[in-house]
Amino acid sequence: MTSTDSSGALVKAEIDVTALRANAAVLAELLAPARLKCVVKANAYGHGIDIVARGLYTAGWRDFCVATIDEALRLREILGDDVNIMAWLYGPNTDLDAAVAESIELGVSTVECLDRLRDAAHRTNTTARLHLKVDTGLGRNGLAPAGWKRALGYLQELADSGATARDSGIEIVGLMSHYAVADEPERVETGQQTQIFDSAHRELTALLDGAQGHLGESDRLDVHIANSPAALTLSPFPGTSARVGLSLYGLSPLGDQDSQDLGLVPVMRLVSQVVNLKDIPSGHGASYGFTFTAAADTRFALVPGGYGDGIARSASNKAEVSIRGTRYPVVGRIAMDQMIVDVGAGEIAIGDEAVIFGPGGPSATEWGDWADTINYEIVTRISSRVDRVEVESQPTQGAAQPNQGAGL
Repeated sequence: MTSTDSSGALVKAEIDVTALRANAAVLAELLAPARLKCVVKANAYGHGIDIVARGLYTAGWRDFCVATIDEALRLREILGDDVNIMAWLYGPNTDLDAAVAESIELGVSTVECLDRLRDAAHRTNTTARLHLKVDTGLGRNGLAPAGWKRALGYLQELADSGATARDSGIEIVGLMSHYAVADEPERVETGQQTQIFDSAHRELTALLDGAQGHLGESDRLDVHIANSPAALTLSPFPGTSARVGLSLYGLSPLGDQDSQDLGLVPVMRLVSQVVNLKDIPSGHGASYGFTFTAAADTRFALVPGGYGDGIARSASNKAEVSIRGTRYPVVGRIAMDQMIVDVGAGEIAIGDEAVIFGPGGPSATEWGDWADTINYEIVTRISSRVDRVEVESQPTQGAAQPNQGAGL
């Protein structure tokens, strides 16, 4: 494995771009003929937006999704103009001009947003490219039934006026929603959401066709509702593309299958090192509150890394780390900057690498279990204090070409 690391940081997140690209290839093959949209929100799920975006871009990927406009503009700075970027989360006071001017495609969840985006388009002398977001049951953002009817009515008025996309300032390029329980394939709600989404797709198609393409081409709509769980469990799934986040980073969103089962490789490896070793007599406590007391004579290893680095304090007295290929328990409360590991009689030396999670150590999913949360949170919460270091491992499989999908 090669690395570009030159820092002296004690806690590092090694980001394996070879694994990242391999995961993208696996997912694209699974999704074909639909297109893979790479979700890189929240600092690429904690993996580092610069490393991840450039790693995917150099492998040929051109479709990216984030949540916020700030994330979208940052991604445009990193990758330039020849990529498709969409975002969907913004508030009533968010400045939309820069996003529209930079050709960021935006999700629309309220009728009022249509007015705001038209105004932004006219101010910037551009056309806002929009994905209507319909709430199919998740209950978060998106147009609920009444709002959906109002939005269609709004667009119908534009169509009846004869306005073109250039005149109106808006072009409808996509339809989107989000599944709630696709990680539980037996749940009936996924089918119900699909029915609502398909109905919305038919209504939008009819409207755009009736407008003779002035507000967008129905046969070129980017239609997407599938997330990682849906991409892995629904066959086929509805839409022309899928927004895949967690699985892109080699983690499983499914309770009964791990990364290996899915042919994925975890991209992040969180590592630290042993900086102190001390012999501890029976009865000695460990860390704040003495929630652990040594039952026999042992040795404690001090490993930098704590909740200030995004490591879950709630995993105290449950988590494990790997040193020299052997797992050892984390004892006592995980502190802001460090944790104590009971290495007993293990052959451990100061300076040894400690794998907190990732290949060669416990998984992010195990840490999620120990912390009573999910693997999504474990990787995403890793703080800015932790250096992200790009590494390249040996490829484990042939790299498929990016699937740009169905003429979109």
